[in-house]
Amino acid sequence: MKIATILGTRPEIIKMSQLISLLDKRFDHTFILTGQHYSKEMVDVFLEELNIRQPDFFLNSQSSEYSILLPLIKNKVKNLDIDYVIVYGDTNSTLAAALAAQKYDKKLIHIEAGLRSFDKRMAEELVRVLVDHLSDILFPPTKLTAYFLELEGIKNDKYVVGNTIVDACFNYLPIAERKSKILNKLELEPNEYILATIHRAENTDDVVKLVRLLQALSLLEYPVVLPVHPRIKKRLSEFGYRFPESIKAIDPVGYFDMLKLIKNSKFVATDSGGLQEEAITLKVPCLTLRETTERWETISIGANFLVGSDPLLINYSAKMILVTGLKEKIKKLPNPYGDGKASVKIVEILENKLH
Repeated sequence: MKIATILGTRPEIIKMSQLISLLDKRFDHTFILTGQHYSKEMVDVFLEELNIRQPDFFLNSQSSEYSILLPLIKNKVKNLDIDYVIVYGDTNSTLAAALAAQKYDKKLIHIEAGLRSFDKRMAEELVRVLVDHLSDILFPPTKLTAYFLELEGIKNDKYVVGNTIVDACFNYLPIAERKSKILNKLELEPNEYILATIHRAENTDDVVKLVRLLQALSLLEYPVVLPVHPRIKKRLSEFGYRFPESIKAIDPVGYFDMLKLIKNSKFVATDSGGLQEEAITLKVPCLTLRETTERWETISIGANFLVGSDPLLINYSAKMILVTGLKEKIKKLPNPYGDGKASVKIVEILENKLH
């Protein structure tokens, strides 16, 4: 059986890192990277760091624009002798690959299916719904996400397997603990800082909202480490904004450094979806700087809190985490995203179904 995996962004590569080698061993497998995020040179360094093989095809789109990605992916899918296309999550590369698969009669497999924020203002939400409805085989990470698929009448094969981000965290954390010197570099003590990330358009496009968010973070009890996303840097430079002293603004970091920073933080404050999953996997509380989330499981077990950009809610929730010793309590909670064996389960299911 011939399968092509099509990925576009750095988070997708991380989440699929353990699955790619397993697919190589069990199937006639083609790995395609669209280049949605990175140049060829950056891809090489990133893949080497994570010990992931080079893609069979690098499309080098250097764009997240759907209109640019679709013709590149269609051309590749059209000319490849494959039966199935695997996509992950909710990026524009995911959408373009799903539509290319439909166009050329390839079966579609969607990993991380069924996530729903029920917020139609999010472009990612529209991608999730459309790709799920186009898919022939779906791998929702939890029973809740499988339930959401049922509610939408999706009757195709669905298998709850956990989230492959847990596989990646378990695999790379020991390496990060050994190799990363980020705490020493930033002169940080374990458990004496807060880690924040902000990148979503809803928080960065409105500079007033962005500054209010940064000011709220600057008033927290501990110093805040903020890897500065290029979108933030560009917006703030336009207004000559300088970060408050309590925010340690740093350049974006590699995955090993990020794991080390998450693991050793008091808690994380983020508008990222993946970081919500990594936080619970590494047993760290999370404040989600959004009004909605598709990671309901972390909310329901009391490890994650939706605070939006409201300074009072951010401050109150931060105090609650610190005063109640929530980080220690979370260590006893089961991970709703599984045991780190999602990639193995996916390959075993595909072997039984496709061979």
